Amino acid sequence: MSTEAEIESAQRTLRGMHKAVLSLLTLLALNLFLGEFDEPSPPPDPQATTAAVGLALAAILLRRFASSPTIRPSSAVFLSVGALFSAAALGVLGTLLALESGSAETGLLFTLAGLIFALRVPRPFGARGPG
Repeated sequence: MSTEAEIESAQRTLRGMHKAVLSLLTLLALNLFLGEFDEPSPPPDPQATTAAVGLALAAILLRRFASSPTIRPSSAVFLSVGALFSAAALGVLGTLLALESGSAETGLLFTLAGLIFALRVPRPFGARGPG
């Protein structure tokens, strides 16, 4: 029974973290959308683009591995948190780029991508079913 209680506690924690990440990304996107960024869009920065692609892939892969039916519950929680962290980091990267360049376009795109990756609540125990 303690395993079921631990799983329920982990799910509550993940739901809370999910809401926090969605709130953060929404606030970042609104700040970029409503902010006064009047510079033209800069040329693509290869390092920032590589970092953004890496964070996006990490969010996808970590979420996928967390939903595997063969993974231990503690590992599934860790991977789910990593997926949410990667999505949040993508939004933060976008905001930093916008602040650095004075243009909101690329930053807003990165932030919205992070929001899309964080939309679904991680369900690391969904494939397993109860008990």
